[in-house]
Amino acid sequence: FFFETPQAMLHAARSSRSVRRSLTSFRFPAARQAVPTSARSWISTKSMNQIPPAEHGSTGYMRFSSPSVKISACQSPVPPFPTALIYNQSKHACQSVLADLRAVWGSKIHVIQTVEAGQHALQGVDGVIFIQKKKWGDMEHFGARLDASCTVDPKLSMQRANGDVVFMPGWSAFAESPEAARAVTGLGLVWPGTEPVASEKLEKIGFKKICRQVGAPTPNFCVLADEGPSADLKDPQEKARIVEKYMASIAEMNTSEPGLIKSIHGGGGKGTAHLNDPSDVEQTRAAIEKVLNEMGRSDGVYFEEKVNQKGDGRFYQLEIEVDGEKVAHGGRFVWFNSRLQKVVEIGLSDKHIGMFMPEELYRKSREWSEAIARRGGNNTRATMEALVFKNEKGEFELQFIECNRRPQVENEALALLQQDTSGNRRYT
Repeated sequence: FFFETPQAMLHAARSSRSVRRSLTSFRFPAARQAVPTSARSWISTKSMNQIPPAEHGSTGYMRFSSPSVKISACQSPVPPFPTALIYNQSKHACQSVLADLRAVWGSKIHVIQTVEAGQHALQGVDGVIFIQKKKWGDMEHFGARLDASCTVDPKLSMQRANGDVVFMPGWSAFAESPEAARAVTGLGLVWPGTEPVASEKLEKIGFKKICRQVGAPTPNFCVLADEGPSADLKDPQEKARIVEKYMASIAEMNTSEPGLIKSIHGGGGKGTAHLNDPSDVEQTRAAIEKVLNEMGRSDGVYFEEKVNQKGDGRFYQLEIEVDGEKVAHGGRFVWFNSRLQKVVEIGLSDKHIGMFMPEELYRKSREWSEAIARRGGNNTRATMEALVFKNEKGEFELQFIECNRRPQVENEALALLQQDTSGNRRYT
């Protein structure tokens, strides 16, 4: 595509999403700048004026990098979106998102933080959207507050209408929720995470089903309820019916192997209950009720047998990051406390993996990870998690347990080991 003026280019880019994703060459006789971009080729006139001159070929055309040419955030002189909206109730998570955005693009990107009424915004943000107390996750309420902000901020309103405001949920289960993705998109904001359909395929239960399909090892499991509408757990009779139904499903497995009852909506130990003897009726009942009480919903629940019950009982976790359907370099190893909460995480480059597991098993785990990502249609940065242990024969085994379809706190354990072609560290 060739345009005589920046205004002509902007008009075309804003009028067509396909053009915004595919623009590769622009002709600006009066202004010679080279602007590499990432997924989208959106350039504001203000940003254009801030970009330093660059070398040009004899054609005199300004060359924009093709989306097929991979560059890091640090190699793009302008952000892919002019405004980022941070939505996370954790101050630490918000600070991390803000710090990375500022480290890469400084003041070139406008940052708005969502803040609960009565709380203070972070220093360094450019704007604030206040929501009522205990309204996190209520996208209807957030949409109303966003509308109010757009009413008094014409620039934000225009950017929202053009699809130029990216929604940054940071580290949270909300960040991998397909419902959240659809709600955010419905508000006219850009969801930068996993596509909803892929996220549904790769949630904990769907992930284990894919493992079976591609031949990747995963602990034996039983689905008690797929993700969907929840029963009314405030109704004692309905709750009792759900508990009995789940107990019957576990009994049908005819196993006494210790395991865990998990909710796909949990995390950090919440929504998980130990079940040391599935053949014990009262123990099973108590474990199911614990998960239902903690989560307040009955959907997305499954039973999974524990690993390494015949060896020494010890295990640690291997975490492999994937970019779309490709496996990234390096891995992370995690150790847990008795409540299954992470306490130590170490990032290692590929050449040091042998310190913790056989290289051949690590190679195979990467092949499985790629197969899972491909079958699930993953389109963003995600983490495949597998437990590594020695069995009763002293042999190493690996069992996949889940895929996190979002940036994680522990991404930094690998990010600090990785660099782009210009020597910049990776920013998740």
